[in-house]
Amino acid sequence: MSAPSALQALRESGIRISSDTAEYHQILEFKADLTDATTNPSLVLAAVSKPEYADIVRDAVNFARGRLPSASVREMSALAMDRLLVQVGAQISGIVPGRVSVSVDPRIAHDYHAIIRKGETLVALLEDLRIPRSRILIKIPATYEGIRAAQALEHPSTGEPIHTNMTLVFGRVQALACAQAGVSVISPFIGRVKDWWDVNGGAASELSQHPGILLVQNIRSTYAAHGYTRTQIMAAGFRAVEEIIELGKYGVAGGPDLVTLPPNLLDGLRTRTSLGPALKFTPHPINLATAPHYFGGPDSTNGASLYARDILEERIADTKVPEGLAKFSVDAQILEDLVKRKVLESAEVSAML
Repeated sequence: MSAPSALQALRESGIRISSDTAEYHQILEFKADLTDATTNPSLVLAAVSKPEYADIVRDAVNFARGRLPSASVREMSALAMDRLLVQVGAQISGIVPGRVSVSVDPRIAHDYHAIIRKGETLVALLEDLRIPRSRILIKIPATYEGIRAAQALEHPSTGEPIHTNMTLVFGRVQALACAQAGVSVISPFIGRVKDWWDVNGGAASELSQHPGILLVQNIRSTYAAHGYTRTQIMAAGFRAVEEIIELGKYGVAGGPDLVTLPPNLLDGLRTRTSLGPALKFTPHPINLATAPHYFGGPDSTNGASLYARDILEERIADTKVPEGLAKFSVDAQILEDLVKRKVLESAEVSAML
C-alpha cells in the first residue's frame, strides 16, 4: 500500500479541507478530499474573466433584468452582482458537501447596517436557489463593525440565524472579539501575518517560528482556555505547501479546524507524501483574569473603546485590515463595472428587438 499523500494525511488528522477558488470546474479535481469552500469578489472576478465562466455573468444579468425590469441600471447591476456571487456559491455547493462562504462587499466593511442587509440579501438569494442556510457562511471583514454585524446575524432576536466567517483576521484581539461575539468561523491569514512580522519583528529562521503558524496556535490556546467551542478556526492565505504541512503536524489540537486552499496548494499537497511525524502541542499560557470583554461580560459596555485600544496596541490588524480591504475593494469595483457593462449591453440588445 502506498503512503498517503500530505493532503490525505491532513484530512485524516481531523483538519477539514476547503477549496479557495471561484473556478468551480477546478474544484471537481479535488472533490474527494474537500468538505467546504470559500469565495470572495476577487476570486469571482478571476473566474468570470475567463471565457468558460462567461455564461454565469449573463445568467446573473438576465435574472436581475427579470426581477427588476423597471429599475435603474445601478439597482439592476447591484442585484446582478449579488446574484453572480451566489450563483458561484451555488455551483460550488453542488460539489462540496459542507459549507460555502460567500462574501459581502468589502467596501461596506465599516457599515454595520449595510453588512446586515447584504448578509440577509445573499442568504435569501441562495435560498431561492435551494441552498439551505445551514450550508452557507456569509464572509465578513473582521472590523469592529463587521464583528458587531456578525453577532447580530448569528444571534437574531427573531428568525433563523445566519452563520458567518470572519475574514482578514491578523491578531489575537480580532480572534478573541469574534469568539465573544459567537461567530461560526474565523479566517486568520497565515501569509500576510508573516509579511507584517518580517518587516516589524524580523524574519523567522525556522518554520516552527512562523508568525502565522504561531498565531493559529495562540488562537487555539486562547479558545481552549476560555472554553470557546462555538467558533472554528479556518486557516487561510497560505503561501507555501510547507506552511500547511508544519501547521498540520499538530492536528486540530494545536492547529485549525479547517484550512482553505487554492488549487495550486491542493495539488502541491497531493503530490507530497505524508505530513511527517505528528507533533504534540503545548498550549500557550493564557491569563484569563486579564482578558478584555469586547462582546459580553462585565466590561463589554466599553467594548468598542477597549477593542480600538487593543487593536492599536497590537498594531498588526490596524495595518493589515485596511490594506486587505483596499485590495479586495479594487477587485469588487472592477467586478461591479464588468457587471454594469453587461447590464447596459443587455439593455441595448433588448431595445433593438
